[in-house]
Amino acid sequence: MIRFPILTLRTAVMLPFTLVLLLTVGVIAIAQHNSYERMLAEVSNKLLSSYTKNISNDLNLFLGDPFKTNKTLADSIQRHRLYQPPTLTVLEGYLFDAISSLYISQKQINTIAFASEEKFFVGYRKEKNQQYSLLLKDQRTANDLYIFDGNSYHHPTSHKIKNYNPVERPWYRPFAQKRQAGWSDVYTNMDENQTLTISAASPVMQNNRLIGVTVTDINLSHINKFLANEARSTTGTTYILDDKGLLIATSVNQKVVSNTFKRLPPSESASSVVAASGQYIQDRQLNTLSRSTVFSFSHNNTRYFSRITPYQDEYNLNWSIVVTTAETDLLGQLPQQQMMGLIAALILGGGGLLIGLSVLGRITRPITDIAEASKKLTESNWDIPVREGISLKETQQLVSSIKSMSHRLQQSFTSLRKHVLFDNLTGLLSQQGLVDSTSKLRSGTDAGLVLIGLKSFRNINDSLGHINGDQLLVQIATRFEQVMSNHIQLSRLSRDEFALFSQQSFTTEQIEQLAKRALEIFHRPFVIDGIDVMLRARAGIVNGALPESGINGWLRNASLALSEAKQHEHPLHCHYQPSMMTTSIEQTRLTADLKRAIDNHEFEVYYQPIIDLHHNKACGAEALVRWHSPTRGLVPPNDFIPLAEDSGMIIEIGHQILHQACMQTYDQIQKGHWPTDFLLHVNLSVCQLLQTGFLAQLETVLAETKLPAKNLTLEVTESRLVTQPLLTTQILKEIQSLGIHIAIDDFGTGYSSLAYLNQLPFNSLKIDRSFINQMMVTENYSAIVTAVISIAHNFQADTVAEGVETAEQATKLKQLGCRYAQGFYYAQPKPMSEWSTETVNKSGKTHQLAEYQA
Repeated sequence: MIRFPILTLRTAVMLPFTLVLLLTVGVIAIAQHNSYERMLAEVSNKLLSSYTKNISNDLNLFLGDPFKTNKTLADSIQRHRLYQPPTLTVLEGYLFDAISSLYISQKQINTIAFASEEKFFVGYRKEKNQQYSLLLKDQRTANDLYIFDGNSYHHPTSHKIKNYNPVERPWYRPFAQKRQAGWSDVYTNMDENQTLTISAASPVMQNNRLIGVTVTDINLSHINKFLANEARSTTGTTYILDDKGLLIATSVNQKVVSNTFKRLPPSESASSVVAASGQYIQDRQLNTLSRSTVFSFSHNNTRYFSRITPYQDEYNLNWSIVVTTAETDLLGQLPQQQMMGLIAALILGGGGLLIGLSVLGRITRPITDIAEASKKLTESNWDIPVREGISLKETQQLVSSIKSMSHRLQQSFTSLRKHVLFDNLTGLLSQQGLVDSTSKLRSGTDAGLVLIGLKSFRNINDSLGHINGDQLLVQIATRFEQVMSNHIQLSRLSRDEFALFSQQSFTTEQIEQLAKRALEIFHRPFVIDGIDVMLRARAGIVNGALPESGINGWLRNASLALSEAKQHEHPLHCHYQPSMMTTSIEQTRLTADLKRAIDNHEFEVYYQPIIDLHHNKACGAEALVRWHSPTRGLVPPNDFIPLAEDSGMIIEIGHQILHQACMQTYDQIQKGHWPTDFLLHVNLSVCQLLQTGFLAQLETVLAETKLPAKNLTLEVTESRLVTQPLLTTQILKEIQSLGIHIAIDDFGTGYSSLAYLNQLPFNSLKIDRSFINQMMVTENYSAIVTAVISIAHNFQADTVAEGVETAEQATKLKQLGCRYAQGFYYAQPKPMSEWSTETVNKSGKTHQLAEYQA
């Protein structure tokens, strides 16, 4: 058998390789062109989206500040009763201060004014010379509108409008009828300037009666300047349309009205680019769509990319933002270079193709197979078939190397994919794994998502240690796998969040049952290193049709629903509502305000007296936190306490309140206003209790305020103690060793066992108000109250009934043997400054607190 020598690759393919190279250049050129077009579409979409988002955000601020100013003016006029017809001198002074001092930084405001139902009008208009003109119609002007050449009635008159009726103006009548603030349509002013304007209007009410409307004008020329400033950071043209398809403003500072003062559509703009894109929008009615649309058009041998985006706000603005940019502005000289390279590649490739096809054949077959195999490697296809051909030494070596590389890549890819798509600790899907597994689901597919979040896991993790914390997470994952059906996809999204996803149609009741079944695994304790650990969890629910954003949008919505669920004790789950997004934004603002409140010491202690039912006198008080915000006013505790708990800021707030309450109590005792055995009750968060160095901090507070430890009682909520019973019990014992009393707050709502209660150090039990409210309605609750009192007596502890609101409740509690009581029946919480004058109701009689200070 004759054996042919194995030829070298150099000898066999030197000449044809040159021809193949030419062919490859052609293929690359075509691929490059296609890649260029895809890149151009992607870049234009992202860039225009970014431009639009920036403009939209800046426009929110540009229009939002005048609108807030207008609402503030209306509120001030109403609150301070500034409208005093028939002469408007008081209101005149206030509006001048507003436009010249308070809101002088808002350059976009052209006019601030007020018109009344009696057809009076007063306002101020900014002039180009940095001066202000008074606009007035009242008794002094004989009910005609005068425009003064200055800021007072004593200046000369520059213009006069007879029989001016402000209540018929487009900025008055619609908002007076609806009695809601909003933006007016674009209209022409009746003054000598005849400017196009939009106005923010707010009705002013007094004693539930409409007295007038405040108006804040923004000339369209200011919006033109705004867009021109925005365009400096971009390379395109921007304009804004209203809901009728007419121009509001353009970044090229072109007129938006004709010579006859008729407003123009963009197709009639003096800017050829605006006109071309506007004609495209008009022909396809894109401004009527409720979603953003990207399109391209050619004009003067140049391709332009454009995006029209709806712009709406809660005050009836319904505009569209259009951003247009040329292809050359997007990619510079790259299009010309791309075209030249494409032409060269086509020429070379065409010539190489004609020659190469006649030469290439069986010699190159193994090489083409290897090239195809390499392509399959990029598609995770690890099989490398190579057809038989002329055996070449180099190709055999190459095939062997490619197969070896394929095997190693397969192992590496499998390992990497597992690391990315699965959680290393629990073996569940990771967040990326969940996204990847649902990526092929079409929008509109029926599905359900339940997001499970652990409460206070950070504190548990800190107390148990990270290794034990990891074991706890593994146990949680195992319980989920045991109770969930196979069609439920389980994933661990973060340190303390798990997700349950199912591609099936759920009713509201069915998805809630799934959430409840998931939460039931936390009803039993987890055993970690011989320690029973109770966990609390909440669930956020999203179900229905998948949105276009896919699972990522649902994960965000479920997270918002979970945050809402964590703020309440019941129910343990919460469905996503669109309003939660607004709430989330408000929570972010509230968090920033809360941080400033801590820095500025804006928190004040209010005291609610605790009544000794046996001796019928006030023997102590509970210190309650109140936040007086300079911008928000008095913020209810339920609005900021949960946020402070979640963010950890409750530690600093609690320290400030504890220090303030101890200091004021000691001062009252020293002055003889309160008895020496006065009992001060202060609420203590479990976050404070578990923080490092809390005992030392507590001793420091007592030393600085000089309050004896026997006068202080720390209240800890029962439901928070059961999460880490051993650790909290030890700390409470150390606190009690200092002489400080311990009270278990909201007793009866935390579901703690009597065995745990036997280990827990406490001096008093506070009976939750829910039992007191129902005590007079049903004997069942009366029996519960009796049982709690009996338990407290057996533990040689006192009982304090919360939420006493009637004399019958007080009498009943005294008969049952309850020692102390507090509630609105006796007094509402008040600051120290009002303590001596606030009344306390005892036994149906009204007395001053001062009577019980001795």
